[in-house]
Amino acid sequence: MRATIMYRAGDVRIETVPDARIVEPTDALLTISSACICGSDLWPYNLMEPGEGGKPMGHEAIGIVQAVGADVRKLKKGDLVVMPFAYSDGTCVFCHEGLNTSCLHGGFFGTPEVGGARPKRCGFPRQTERLSFCRSPRTTR
Repeated sequence: MRATIMYRAGDVRIETVPDARIVEPTDALLTISSACICGSDLWPYNLMEPGEGGKPMGHEAIGIVQAVGADVRKLKKGDLVVMPFAYSDGTCVFCHEGLNTSCLHGGFFGTPEVGGARPKRCGFPRQTERLSFCRSPRTTR
């Protein structure tokens, strides 16, 4: 699939990357409809130093759930969802306090480990316990 990769300030490329897939039984797979550009994309566009490799871009996207792992209970194929910039599992003390961006088992999109939200498909980890998506009123059940 194609994805947006930044290599240094001003050097953004569209490249072929491996297809997103379900890795863990707690994962979900989205087809991205739209993705935002925010400050955390713009800062490196102006300031990122060259490095060993590129950094996947994108988070805060809208998409359709294409598949869910065996342990996902709150989502189903076809759900229209809004994807936040961070993922969390809802099980740690920080999640219970509403501090999802500090989740001990979570992280952020736009990293080599998780990827960004600017390819056509995006893997979304750890959806077992916490609905990290915001359901649209148009989502059907």
